[in-house]
This record gives sequence, structure tokens and C-alpha cells, in this order.
Amino acid sequence: MTADEPILVVQDLRKRFAEKEILRGISLQLHRGDIKVLIGPSGAGKSTLLHCINLLLPADDGRILLHGRDVTGFRKRRVYEYRQKVGMIFQDFNLFDHLTALRNVMIGLVRVKKIPKNEARRRALRELERVGLAEHADQYPAELSGGQKQRVSIARALAMEPEVMLLDEPTSSLDPELTGEVLTVIQDLAAAGMTMMMATHQFDFAESLANEIIFMEDGAIVEKGTPQKMLYAAENLRTREFCARIHGYWENPER
Repeated sequence: MTADEPILVVQDLRKRFAEKEILRGISLQLHRGDIKVLIGPSGAGKSTLLHCINLLLPADDGRILLHGRDVTGFRKRRVYEYRQKVGMIFQDFNLFDHLTALRNVMIGLVRVKKIPKNEARRRALRELERVGLAEHADQYPAELSGGQKQRVSIARALAMEPEVMLLDEPTSSLDPELTGEVLTVIQDLAAAGMTMMMATHQFDFAESLANEIIFMEDGAIVEKGTPQKMLYAAENLRTREFCARIHGYWENPER
């Protein structure tokens, strides 16, 4: 793989639920170190796109390629292998309530990667320390705050050593104080060079972190570009209206 070759390519991806077309020909690329942020109204297709890329939902048409290899037809075992390389963080944490934070992080290492338990424990503790939760390793999800739960889910994904991280509104269920905890971890990942695609309404965060913002509506990409272009000089009227309504960027461009 050369430096200018993409890690992940999405080509003309389409998805329907009954008669409704949720994704209408989405195409994009992720290169190493990219941080792409998806924005758009509820129902735009952002979460569906991320779920399709992670092979949690089957696309009806189009292709997903990892290092040039089409993964859309992968069977179960190959899907597990793919998800080790393309990790995902969900809105609602998806932790196992009956497992401690440590064992939530260990479980994929033991069951999917078949790593011995002692080594899995060492790696899980390392990742919990990375997200600032080493001292909470033996606590259960019910004993953790929302921000701590999300950081455990990030540690779990990181333990699999992914090349790409997909984040689906990772702070949407958190209050502002806890949101800061999670965003700090994501900033640290970005600084370390992690390749990421994230759906979020945290515009200040997107502006400071993303190298590209993608505005979606009705299952299609309306416009994409740098944060400066999208938030202050978007060409599409719908993009400008959305940014103004969410954060008032167009009402006060000199902020």
C-alpha cells in the first residue's frame, strides 16, 4: 500500500428499508490519518452508512473495499476478521452488563483473536489506562458514569488494534460534562494518527479535528469539504441553513 492509496473505499452504496431508500449511492474514501465527520439532520442516513461500512447491515448495492479488497460479500468468519480492522463505537455503549470493564475489553481478544487470557488481560489494562480508566477496571457498567462507559467501549475497540474507527454519535447520550471526557479521548486518538469517521453534532469539535466534513441529507451526500469551507463558505444553500440552525455559524461568521 502506497501513501496515496486509500485504506477504505465506499462505492455507490445503497440501502433500503421496505420502500424507503435510506442510502442513495454514497461514495467516499478514507486515507490513513483521515478524520471525516458526518453531519446532517436526523434520518439523513449517517448511522445507517456507518453500520453498513461495519457490515452490521447488508448493503443492497454498491461495494466496500478495504485495501482494495471487496468485503461486502464476506461470510461470518471473515466479517469478524474485518471488524478487527474496522472498529465501531456506538451511541449506547453496547457493553455487557454482567462483565467488569476489564472483561468487557478482554472478551474480543479472547473469543475473536484467541489470545491467551493473561496476555488479553495485559492488553485490556493497557487500553483502559490509555482512556484513563485503569482504576475502574474491576467495576461493572452499572457502577460507571456514561462517559466512563463510552471510554470502556473505546478501549474495547482499540484493544483489537483497528486501522479505522467508526464513531456513531459517541456523545449523543451524555451530558456536557461527560461529553468532554469522551471528546478528549478522541482527540488523543487523532493526535496519535488514528483514521476515523464520526457522525456528530459537536460542531466546535468537528471544526478543530476533521480534515473533511460531509453533509448528508435524505440518504445522499449533499456537499463535502474542509471545515473552513463547510462551516463558513459552503456552496449549497441547504448546508448553510443546517449549519446556521445547529450552531449559528452563518449568523456570526466572525466568531
